[in-house]
Amino acid sequence: MGAHLHALPADPAARSQVVRTTTNTPGLLGAYFAFHAWLSRICLMIAVVGTILIVAAVLYQIFGRYVLNDSPAWTEIFALVVILYVTCLAAAVGVRDGRHIGMDSLLNFAPEGVRLAAEVIVYLGMIVFGLSMAWSGGELSIEMAPYINPGLPISQAWSYVPLAAGGVLIALFAIERIVAAVLKIKVIPSWH
Repeated sequence: MGAHLHALPADPAARSQVVRTTTNTPGLLGAYFAFHAWLSRICLMIAVVGTILIVAAVLYQIFGRYVLNDSPAWTEIFALVVILYVTCLAAAVGVRDGRHIGMDSLLNFAPEGVRLAAEVIVYLGMIVFGLSMAWSGGELSIEMAPYINPGLPISQAWSYVPLAAGGVLIALFAIERIVAAVLKIKVIPSWH
C-alpha cells in the first residue's frame, strides 16, 4: 500500500530508543496505518487534480469572456462543484496529518496525561462532526438527486457527495489519530 513496514528491534532497550511511527509499526496495526496513509495520499492527489481543473475552468472562462466574447455558462458551476471536493478531501487529510486548528500553546505546559486527554477529546469531537457532516451530506445528496444543475448537466446531488465522503474520511482519520495518541505512535504526514 505504499508504506514500508519495519519490525521493531527485539532488544527492549533498543526498542525504547526507536520512535514508533505509522510507517514502522508491524502487524495488523501497521497495515491499518498504511491503509490510512494510502487513502490520505489518494485524497491529496484528487485535491491537486481538482485544483488544476478549477484553474483550467477559470482560465477558460476568462478566455471565453474576453477573447471570444462568448462566456461559457458551465465553467462557474463546474468550478464551484470541484472546489467542494477539493475542500472536503483536503480538510480530511488535514485531520489525519494533524494540521487542523489547535490550541497547543497552553497544552505544551500541561502534564502528558492532560495533553493526551485533551487530544482524545478534540478527536472525539471531530468524529462527531465528521459523522454529522456525512449524514447530512448523504441526506442532501439523496434529496437533490432528481434536480439538474443550471448551466452544467449533472445532478445537484454531486454538490453534496463531497460532504458525505469528507465527513466519513474525517471520522476515519480522527479515529486513527486517537489510536496513534493512545499507543504513542507518531503519525507520518501524507505529504512529507
